[in-house]
Amino acid sequence: MKMSSLQKSALFLKRIHCSRVINIVEANPPFFSRFLEQRSNGLWLVEFYAPWCGHCKKLEPIYHQVDQELRNSNVHVAKLDCTRYSNVASEFGVKGFPTIKFINGKNVYTHKGDRSKEDITQFALRAKGSQKDIQPGEILDVRTEQHDSVFFLFVGSLDPDGDLLQKYTLIAERFIVQAYFYAGNNNILPQVKNQTSQQSLSACFKDNGYLEYEAPDGVPTMSSLESWISGERYKVFPLITGGSINDLADLGKYLVIIVADLENKELKLLHERVKEVAETVAVKFRDKFHSKFQFLWMTDAETINSITMSFLEAPNILVLDPETHMYYQPDWHMKDISVQILIDFLETVAEGRAVPQGGTGFFQRLKRVFYDLLVTILSVWQSSKWLFLVMFGLPTTVIGIVCYSLCCMETVDDEIVSDDEDDESDMPMTKSGFEDIPPEYNTDHVKAE
Repeated sequence: MKMSSLQKSALFLKRIHCSRVINIVEANPPFFSRFLEQRSNGLWLVEFYAPWCGHCKKLEPIYHQVDQELRNSNVHVAKLDCTRYSNVASEFGVKGFPTIKFINGKNVYTHKGDRSKEDITQFALRAKGSQKDIQPGEILDVRTEQHDSVFFLFVGSLDPDGDLLQKYTLIAERFIVQAYFYAGNNNILPQVKNQTSQQSLSACFKDNGYLEYEAPDGVPTMSSLESWISGERYKVFPLITGGSINDLADLGKYLVIIVADLENKELKLLHERVKEVAETVAVKFRDKFHSKFQFLWMTDAETINSITMSFLEAPNILVLDPETHMYYQPDWHMKDISVQILIDFLETVAEGRAVPQGGTGFFQRLKRVFYDLLVTILSVWQSSKWLFLVMFGLPTTVIGIVCYSLCCMETVDDEIVSDDEDDESDMPMTKSGFEDIPPEYNTDHVKAE
């Protein structure tokens, strides 16, 4: 089989850069300029970066480890300097650095999870294909391999022209980076309700169990299947990073955000207690809250601080309505938390009895401007005090000096001296220092008429 020029170039780059990630800009500058035209040739995991970006430099060793993990796969791991190829970055909608995308022809997926080797690698492996066919007996191996992930299984006829299988495949292509998708024939799961070849079934495996898709009125449709997969693509109580919360916003549910730092030594027991109570409510009371609430937990309070535009401390609990940007906070202290207290709080939110905060009003937008400015100043101060002094201290000092000069300096009015006064200034002075007055101007010689 003949290889295209793009595949040959990729193979050549893969060989000469065996010890590091393919940097197309350094290795072959014209190469990526042709990529927009030949993007359908091969699978690409691309990091869009800028040389001056500190986050990109921090990601660099991790990205090299990802390259090592995917070296034996058919995924080309590459990186692109967006300062030199801004047109390519613009084509793929890159708005920040670093941005990691998986490119498979016209299908482009953006990594929104944690920037760790494991998360990036799993992102690339999930994005490789829409769904995989498995045989009877392999389901246990799949459950063992993906025990910490969510995966869906289509059970029924594997005829490529089958209507339901085509719908399932199209839905899988949309959510492929968030879950695994498999397909098998009717006898792959003997314990399920469906036993006839005339019907099909979709099952979701997560949280050490599985759920079956129940079609409305017994008639499976594209919209209902997509809605079911969308609502079940996350675990009941997943660990989420700040970048992934936007994906959960599409669920159309309240987000119950638990902040618990289990590495905190001073308040470790309290952090563990808050997480344990929230997980108990999410799992044991799933039937009660799952339709309206999506539970999740984070290890730092940065995300909820950005939502509330404040400086909250962990452990903490926040309920967010992604549609209205309203949020709810409990009025009790975290040390008083219990399963019943948390249930009561969630019921007040669901019934509309809780007092909302936030929103998208004018004052909230104005508050956002000042909050973002304050956070920027604090981040610069924490990263480099010298840079803070250069960026803010020096301009402030200069402006202060200028304002002081304009407001406090005394003005001196210069006297305008006429030519006559200049001539008179040349007149001789008496010993007393005053000029002699001519007799005709002396008042003593003025005669009365």
